[in-house]
Amino acid sequence: MNPIKQILWSILALFVLLLCFEKTNLDLLVQDVFYSSSQQWILDTTHPVLHFLLYDGAKAAVIGWELLLLIALVFFRKKAIVKAYRQGITIVLIAIPLSVGVVSVLKNSTNIACPYALTRYGGDIPYVRIFDHYPEGQRPQKQQRCFPAGHASAGFALLALYYLPKTRRRKNQFLALALGAGTAMGTYKMLVGHHFISHTLITMVLCWLKVNIVALCTQRFSSLENSEYTAINNQTG
Repeated sequence: MNPIKQILWSILALFVLLLCFEKTNLDLLVQDVFYSSSQQWILDTTHPVLHFLLYDGAKAAVIGWELLLLIALVFFRKKAIVKAYRQGITIVLIAIPLSVGVVSVLKNSTNIACPYALTRYGGDIPYVRIFDHYPEGQRPQKQQRCFPAGHASAGFALLALYYLPKTRRRKNQFLALALGAGTAMGTYKMLVGHHFISHTLITMVLCWLKVNIVALCTQRFSSLENSEYTAINNQTG
């Protein structure tokens, strides 16, 4: 897979998604399905099993996987298997925290409220789209931090695993795993009223964009490093 092409496709997808959700009420139409006539969300955050599997446990699994790869790269870097997968491990180690970090920075600046906080769903904040302004006198007193979807970014950041294995089959399996994890985590947050579908989809594309930027930079650096190493060997030989 060519990272440059994926970067261009990701930028196009972001533009299309932003335009779609800015010009339609798709967010509200989908979210209304998850909000019952008794003014409750389909799920609530007090469900212990789901909250562990799709929130605390899922985040812990991502962090644990990152730590395992870091330990492998630092303490077992001379092992043949680590050398063989060094470039993929590097991409994963950089792309996962970068993807989550970029989403977190955006969350702190967009000032978009969660569905549960909106007047439409029993809250006190008016609904505005991504590029809208709050009505005069109705701007939230506190900064809202619901766009993009921070929790789902931990799952979609695993898209970096695509660049870890060597075979196409294994790459596609890891891609499916990451998409499944991000979708499950994002859907859970939608069902409890914490995010719109646009938050999840745009987070997915943002993570894929960051993954491919990291992959491109890592591959270019690796090629440059190998070229310099070859040149030095030729000179000394």
